Amino acid sequence: MKDRVCDILHVLLQNERRRLPKVIGIGVKKCGTDGIINFLNHHPLVRIPFQYESFFFNYDYSKGLDFYRNTMPRTNTKQIAMEKTPIYFNFPPNNIPDLIKSSIPDVKLILIVCDPAPRAFSDYVHERIRYTLFNDPMMTDYRNFTTYVDKYLPILQNLTEGWNKTHERDALRQKCFELAEDDLPATLLANGIYTAHIRNWKRVFNESTLKIIDGGRFIEQPGLIIEDLQDFIGIPKVLLQEDFVRHPDTGHFCYRKFTIKHLKSEIKDDIDSLKCLGNRKGRTRNGKLVVDENILNRLRNFYRPFNEDFFNEIENKVQWL
Repeated sequence: MKDRVCDILHVLLQNERRRLPKVIGIGVKKCGTDGIINFLNHHPLVRIPFQYESFFFNYDYSKGLDFYRNTMPRTNTKQIAMEKTPIYFNFPPNNIPDLIKSSIPDVKLILIVCDPAPRAFSDYVHERIRYTLFNDPMMTDYRNFTTYVDKYLPILQNLTEGWNKTHERDALRQKCFELAEDDLPATLLANGIYTAHIRNWKRVFNESTLKIIDGGRFIEQPGLIIEDLQDFIGIPKVLLQEDFVRHPDTGHFCYRKFTIKHLKSEIKDDIDSLKCLGNRKGRTRNGKLVVDENILNRLRNFYRPFNEDFFNEIENKVQWL
């Protein structure tokens, strides 16, 4: 038996090489993309690159698929590589869905979306921290979220004034792309207009190849979502709902990694076995950073018609109203 196991391992190791990803997380930024890929990374058949945001289809497609392949981890014939780049969904170029499909015909995509009003606040906090740590100039002029919203909400309202959901999705998407190229801070709000982009993806991918996840539900029931994703990807379901428990200090869900010592005793609450997201995650969900409810209501009023149209497009798989 031992020799047979060694032979199998030898074959698998011999077949290890860099392959294009079979699964890609396409967005949305600040809705839980890190949680999805990091929890799935505990699966023995899922491998993620060290830099798991490649931005290949945004900026590096001209470098060729060999370049992209070389950014992936080595996998054997049973494993799959996965990357996630949260701005694939709603940043230029317009033909990213076509580029992905033509490059990796059998790829499966994961899209996690969330209420765009608090998402914008989370994105703002993220960028302000980048400004503090790296002197990133994107948020230099906006010392608080209210100042930012006072500046950019009127710009987005003017940009989308008179929007006709039946005839102008393409035009709306193009306006969002122009903001991404000309006025990057505006994307903190524009990125929440999901309906501008969803049809562009649905014309290339269907329910069997594009999985849409409610980010709010993922926060509260990550085990159920990860179980469902294993079925969607087509890998054995080894990450189970009961493996996800709340951390006693943070209250956020962590994956409870099964270790050899669990075979030797009745360990159920071993905190050392919990695999949690880094401290930089959940900054706006731990109660320490709050936003004025009036600001959120202004944003919710702005997003409402776009949300309603998005819900119709995805057959009400998620709801925030």
